[in-house]
Amino acid sequence: MKMSLLLHLFSSSMEGFFFGSGKAHVVTGVAIVILAGLALSLWRMDRRLSKMEDDLNAPQS
Repeated sequence: MKMSLLLHLFSSSMEGFFFGSGKAHVVTGVAIVILAGLALSLWRMDRRLSKMEDDLNAPQS
């Protein structure tokens, strides 16, 4: 690695800790899993609400 890149990574103690100990990938992975879970939850909620709206607007026989 270039020295300037190393100095940039370790300029912040928090960045240096995460990159130096290999935890940056874990943090990124956890964030992606959380965002994927939220997206899935919103998608399922939208499907349920669409079905409820269709049932409400359907003509009564």
